[in-house]
Amino acid sequence: MALALVVFAAGMLYWIYDGYGRFLKLLCAVRGCQHPQPVSDLPTVCILLTVHNEAEVVRQRIENLLDSDYPKELLQIVVASDGSTDATNQIVRSLNHPRVRLIECPGGGKTVAQNLVLPQLTADVVVFTDAGVIFDRAWVSSAARHFSDERVGAVDGRLIFGSPDDSQLNQSQGFYWRYELLLRDFESRLGILAVVSGSGFAIRRSCFVPMDPWIGEDCIVPLDVVKAGFRVRHEPLALAYDQFEAGEEVTLRRRIRMTLRNWQGTWLRSELLNPFRNPGVAFALWSHKILRWMSPVFLLLGSGAAVCAMLQDPGWLQGVILLPWISLFLLGAFHALFERKRRILPGCGTAFSFLLANVAFMIGILRALQGRQVRSYHNQQASAR
Repeated sequence: MALALVVFAAGMLYWIYDGYGRFLKLLCAVRGCQHPQPVSDLPTVCILLTVHNEAEVVRQRIENLLDSDYPKELLQIVVASDGSTDATNQIVRSLNHPRVRLIECPGGGKTVAQNLVLPQLTADVVVFTDAGVIFDRAWVSSAARHFSDERVGAVDGRLIFGSPDDSQLNQSQGFYWRYELLLRDFESRLGILAVVSGSGFAIRRSCFVPMDPWIGEDCIVPLDVVKAGFRVRHEPLALAYDQFEAGEEVTLRRRIRMTLRNWQGTWLRSELLNPFRNPGVAFALWSHKILRWMSPVFLLLGSGAAVCAMLQDPGWLQGVILLPWISLFLLGAFHALFERKRRILPGCGTAFSFLLANVAFMIGILRALQGRQVRSYHNQQASAR
């Protein structure tokens, strides 16, 4: 029994972190799926920049958006300032630009501000983005062309961690994010994508549904788009750049918050998880999201069963089965204790990152099951309550 549990848990972890991607790649090859070719009809676009006390970066961000190669007559920027108490509003006003509009919101949180502003917009397409992100000049034009296809309701950009001038950008992305982008690319080709990056994605305005205040737009908007019968596409040429958050504590808090919100948001649209009603999307959501968040369960189940097997019937086979589980935890512990700066043993950092992510997944799900909610982004370190 213990060995069967080890095999089951190992199989699930393999599927989550490698097998699912390989299956999608094979499926794309068999079906001959290619990136759709967007046509040239261009919609009107409004970039919605939701901010709170971003005086240090808001001018640079607006200038970055104004530098877009998209036709100027089709592009507008709306800054939704959500209860800002610093110089953010004054800076936006001082630009006095005809294509930049400031809307002041009362400070109810990011999602509340977005719900207030969206009905006031008139553009065909709305782009959601953040103040700390940098868009490539071709981001808007690369994403917007997809909306000439009436089946498309949202377009996900390609988020890259690092500076646009970093020549070693591909090496800096890390296994987790490289795999995430690979999955989005394959799911987009297959027409089953239902996730986006909150740092940069576009939506057909008519597809917008007012959001629950405690669920982020990056989670609930693509689910509502798919639920309405539209498709979400991933555009590899719509490049956005952001920086890694420094420190394990910051990373842990961010992942806990993201898991909490996304778990709750996904189950709010639970009909999409029904394989009989939505076979392709349900398959993608279970494999891409739900099972990944449940990976700490499989990790604990597999390692615990391997230990039980060794205690019940010690032998070389049980030792071989136990070795990879023990090695994972030992490598992670070694990194945490000794190797954060020196990098002596290969694989320690990867093991530590994997374990840290699984700790965040577990805490996030437990908080979600307790009914905790993230209602504000003003102080997200303390907003899960």
